[in-house]
Amino acid sequence: MAILNGILKKLNGSAGSLTFKQVNGQTVVSEKITAVKKSNTPMQMRQRTKWGNVVQMYKGIAPLINYGYEAKPVGCSDYNMFMKANMKSSDIYLTRQEVAGGGCIAAPYQLTQGTLPSIVVSGEGDNARTDIKLGELAIDENTTVKDFAMAVVSNNADYDFGDQISFFDVLQRVNAVTGIPYCQFLATNVVLDKASEVKLLDLVSKYGFATVDGYLGHQEGEGAGVFGWVHSRKSANKTLVSTQALIDNNAEMIAEYSGAEAYKRSVKTYGGENSAFLTPGTTTTTATDGSASAGGSGNGGTDDSGSGSDQGGGSDSGGGSGNTGGEEEIPYE
Repeated sequence: MAILNGILKKLNGSAGSLTFKQVNGQTVVSEKITAVKKSNTPMQMRQRTKWGNVVQMYKGIAPLINYGYEAKPVGCSDYNMFMKANMKSSDIYLTRQEVAGGGCIAAPYQLTQGTLPSIVVSGEGDNARTDIKLGELAIDENTTVKDFAMAVVSNNADYDFGDQISFFDVLQRVNAVTGIPYCQFLATNVVLDKASEVKLLDLVSKYGFATVDGYLGHQEGEGAGVFGWVHSRKSANKTLVSTQALIDNNAEMIAEYSGAEAYKRSVKTYGGENSAFLTPGTTTTTATDGSASAGGSGNGGTDDSGSGSDQGGGSDSGGGSGNTGGEEEIPYE
């Protein structure tokens, strides 16, 4: 606190981090007290604990999905679009230590959003195939890009020469030393060139460019992870894409890191929940001495059960939550 003289004696009110007030004809200046509240409500912790995996997936896939969102609002980044598309549906919970160690679970997140018709995928896991008809073509080591392009364009009205088909492959791995799961990100593509004599499998992954029952599909044998195909086209200096999500071929790992038990494990590493006992939709398992039951405490306690509200908190627009009033920022839904 300080006492001001001269022309500054007439100041009254606030400016920046300082507060001015008149006391006995003098101006007293003091630093404004800012209370920072770290709120660990169930709603906020649901956001915080599932945030890590979506971010890790974006980091790995980001270089491969440039122009993946056609109708991107001004000022909105690919990161904003990816998070908005996937946070609500995500149910993967990593601990704070796993995130810091580069942990990532390959999950079937949405990759792209555009105006071209989506590639429809049938089947599950290794047995998935697209709706892209190949006619009489059986892809092998001798198949050329020309052969593939002719088969796709002649059998599918939505495709034309010059279009591109991309295959995204996110393989699940586990660090042999730390035991932390991580992902390996791969992608290959081919332009439908009716004159190219280049061998198709010299350019693309054999796992994503295989003939399955007369359609373009996935070949078995590469291991657990997620994968998917995207159709893209250049039109009037703009990249058009099909709206696509990755296909789940990682059921065992996803089951281990999703659901109530995974959330409970994760939330403890972020400080746990602070539940208000009387607030509808929240619970607590910590009882104080002398309480009537083990179901709760009169002061709110700490929720270690992993239950509670899983409604999203925050904004639907890019980057940041709807939190105000000096509270800690919680990643948006």
